[in-house]
Amino acid sequence: MSRATPFGQVERTLAWRYLRATRANGGVSVVSIVSFIGILLAVMALIVIMSVMSGFRATLLDAMLGGQGHVFVYTQDEPETSVDQLVLEIEALPEVDQAMPIVEQQVLATTDRRQSGAIVRGVRVEDLDNLPFLDGGADAARAFGFGEDRNGGDVVMVGRFLAADLGLFPGDKITLIAPNGINTPFGNSSARKKTYTVGQFFQTGSVELDQLYILMPVQQAQLFFGRKGVYDKLDLRIPDAMTTDPAEAAVQRAIDYRFPIQSWKVQREAYFNALNTERSMMMIIMLILIVITSLNIITGVVMLVKNKTSDIAILRTVGTTRGSVMRVFLMIGALLGLTGALIGAVLGVIMVMNINTIIDGIGFVLQRDLFPPTVYGLDGLPAVLNWAEVIFVTLWAMAMSMLVTIWPAWAAARLDPVDALRFE
Repeated sequence: MSRATPFGQVERTLAWRYLRATRANGGVSVVSIVSFIGILLAVMALIVIMSVMSGFRATLLDAMLGGQGHVFVYTQDEPETSVDQLVLEIEALPEVDQAMPIVEQQVLATTDRRQSGAIVRGVRVEDLDNLPFLDGGADAARAFGFGEDRNGGDVVMVGRFLAADLGLFPGDKITLIAPNGINTPFGNSSARKKTYTVGQFFQTGSVELDQLYILMPVQQAQLFFGRKGVYDKLDLRIPDAMTTDPAEAAVQRAIDYRFPIQSWKVQREAYFNALNTERSMMMIIMLILIVITSLNIITGVVMLVKNKTSDIAILRTVGTTRGSVMRVFLMIGALLGLTGALIGAVLGVIMVMNINTIIDGIGFVLQRDLFPPTVYGLDGLPAVLNWAEVIFVTLWAMAMSMLVTIWPAWAAARLDPVDALRFE
């Protein structure tokens, strides 16, 4: 034993024998078993919770970003023909999927009964195909006259919640009042006012956007707001809305740094930071839970050392080194933690992959719908499995399990054989 190689067969055999010995023979206590189960459940719970939070986060962002751009280029008073050419150059970039020139201004929307602040977004009819929340895209819009008449016509599309606030139905009239008039050689004219026909409603999935936006043909928006021949900005859609920096850098180079650029993260900074803070705090809380659960291993290993005092003393008297004894008990604690973490990770992944089946089963047992679509607006509980998080959580649980085992293993190695055998 004195020549046993570190973590070799002899040490592994001893660790396994102590680990599987019955409690009557001084083996692993119930505390150790509870520690194993605790780590298993903590890892499983963390994977499931983080996956569900990722699913909700992705659902919220998809709803919000489906109705607005990911990156904006403010073209200011650049001529329309120049901006149209710029759109072609930007769309040729691999970092950009689509680029849409738009006119966007605030208005007061009124009906015979109510009024509300709103934002008019003037868009090209052909760009409607790039808006995922519009069923049927440009063809459906043309079917009810959107953009078909002179200067784009007088048909607009209204957000569903804004329409509800104003009491509108398709075919109703809505009057828009622009706060700023048109600049003329004789000064700024009075506020512009015009009545439009509501063609249909749209729903992006974001209550805030659906309660605010009105879609108008871009030619009509240019005429109404006195922006003839110019756009306000470019609405860019990129493959991954969460990583806007590469797209911003590529677009800046393409436009030769002539125009200011802003991403949705800046426009929605409070919203974005709230999501990230919530996610980070939940991760920290669950990681602390794993640490607390891992601490129970100390109790189990200490009790095992106490039960095996005479065995340790005998091993030391026959020449076993302190390092060898320490490694034996390190392996025992680590095996409890590693096994619990691995099994917990597997069960967590299985639960995430079958989360809605599990929810349906629980709902069947309880005889109630746990996530009614009419209340939550979801067809099921969203869950996105992030393998990087799964690996990190599993490695964290393993690391904590091995770390907390160091002290009781060190105490076993320092045991004096004479004192241990004095009363045997």
